[in-house]
Amino acid sequence: MRRLALCVVVVFAVACGASAPVPGIAQPAAKAVVWPLRGTAAPNGDVITRRPIVVKVPNDPAARPQSGLASADMIWELPVEGGITRYALLFHSQDASQVGPVRSARLSDLQYVPSLKAILAHVGGSEPVLAKIRPAAERGEFVDVDEFTKANAFERVGGKQAPYNAYTSTAKLREAAGDSARIDVPAFAFSDEAPKGGTPASSFSVALSSRATYTWNGGSWKRAQDGQATKDAAGGQDVSPVNVVIVKTDVTEIPGTADVTGAPSVDFRSTGSGTAIVFRDGMRIDGTWSRQQGEMYRFADAGGAEVRLKPGLTWLHVVPKDMAVDAG
Repeated sequence: MRRLALCVVVVFAVACGASAPVPGIAQPAAKAVVWPLRGTAAPNGDVITRRPIVVKVPNDPAARPQSGLASADMIWELPVEGGITRYALLFHSQDASQVGPVRSARLSDLQYVPSLKAILAHVGGSEPVLAKIRPAAERGEFVDVDEFTKANAFERVGGKQAPYNAYTSTAKLREAAGDSARIDVPAFAFSDEAPKGGTPASSFSVALSSRATYTWNGGSWKRAQDGQATKDAAGGQDVSPVNVVIVKTDVTEIPGTADVTGAPSVDFRSTGSGTAIVFRDGMRIDGTWSRQQGEMYRFADAGGAEVRLKPGLTWLHVVPKDMAVDAG
């Protein structure tokens, strides 16, 4: 009789399309939900569909220490003009009560912000840049939150000289965006398991207009710039990513965009493929990057095997393809 009752339950479940577990029949394990830009566990599948936020933050000595770095899922360090770099802070899994200083947008932001369908926070930009940023936002490629059109999302703080005194928060930016759309955020590949191969790396440096040095401390990469530890001014803590990724690509000058010093703005190629170096778990993995429009980067080792990032904060450098990454 017991066997007959079980058969009836199975037949009924199949006939009705029921998904409830049946006694004695193994069920597949539920797939873990993770934040697509950080790889850490998310509470449910709904929260990961909110828009990411991208905030443009300068890397000039006068801007340091910046606020909000430790709360970001990713920090992309991008070339701008005159050999200097600018940060794009990507917020998704966490919020930040203070982010800044906030500076202007660049044409290179169109390489990745539309893929994320993000909220882009910035303070103006040159006319050629705004002539492309604003129409792209109007087409729905992302949500533009510019201090010059949404001043309430920003505040000018005391103790900082302009133009390094514009600050915001993720809460203010979401309110200013006025957007509750749910989107599919393109994900990076993550794994707790360290990739096979690679070579031990205790420290390395990346040099553009200034030198950033990373030292492995057993759990993350302690970052310093020009000999000073990289800190988040909002909380005073060191900013130590668990992954550092070097994306080598074509970096080109944009005609007609020279600033007052004569230095033109630059753009970079973000699709196709190129050389990449991934640092995680105290190891250096040399290989390649690949990316199609609308996606995020994928990384592979020299043999073509996928290299996944460790869950946690990632610092991604976009650099000219002929630039060396030095040990120590």
